[in-house]
Amino acid sequence: MDTLTKDQQVNFWDNKAQTFPRYEDKESNYESGMLDRIRRMGVVFKDADVLDVGCGSGMYTIRIAKEAKAVTGTDISGEMLRIMKEDASAHGISNITTVHTDWAGFTPDRKYDVVFCSMTPAVQSDDARRKVADCALKSAAYMGFAGKMDSAVLNGLYGKFGIVQRDFSDSHRMKEWLEKNRYAYSSEVVDGEWVVVRTLDEMAKNAYDMLSTYNVPLDAQYIKEYAEQFRNDKGEYIDRTKYRIEVIVWHV
Repeated sequence: MDTLTKDQQVNFWDNKAQTFPRYEDKESNYESGMLDRIRRMGVVFKDADVLDVGCGSGMYTIRIAKEAKAVTGTDISGEMLRIMKEDASAHGISNITTVHTDWAGFTPDRKYDVVFCSMTPAVQSDDARRKVADCALKSAAYMGFAGKMDSAVLNGLYGKFGIVQRDFSDSHRMKEWLEKNRYAYSSEVVDGEWVVVRTLDEMAKNAYDMLSTYNVPLDAQYIKEYAEQFRNDKGEYIDRTKYRIEVIVWHV
């Protein structure tokens, strides 16, 4: 993703918003479990002023807003922010402010009680990490990949198109930066599997979009035919991704 220009990143995420997971109003899903873990690590969202960096479609943002005083969500994708505002309105959430910008272009006017970052490509440089730390008044929570993001669908396509999967691991870089700058932190590693139900067109589109970031010639028809093998008896197309995520929390 870091090989794309800013305009290419905007186009990628605006396009990906069409098939990106959205907020679910339930207390037993992945996002709920991860926020519970972060709370146990000492982060207090209740009545807090929260900044969500690279908030995407608002899967976490809306959930946090239910207990926070206010949430500011930044994202490079206007379409992601549109979806979040639509879902927030549908659930009666009115304390979210959105800022349509990349992280480098965000100009904070204050510090926030909590800064939250979930697997965002926005925080991949030392300058970006410094900005996260500088914005945090009380706590910061960072969720990053820790060595694994294996999609059953994509794994079978990399070889076909001569692609070497890029390294998604980034949590170790955040820890190295925190240690270098003498921040005390705690961390927990979470292994699991995302299971996403899609239509055939959604599965093929998602695979095509992800592979397109490698800038190699692709065959859309082949990808769609390939995706047929992931159809279950109900006619659903199941995408399974095994992950290892590290949750890193530090307090100011």
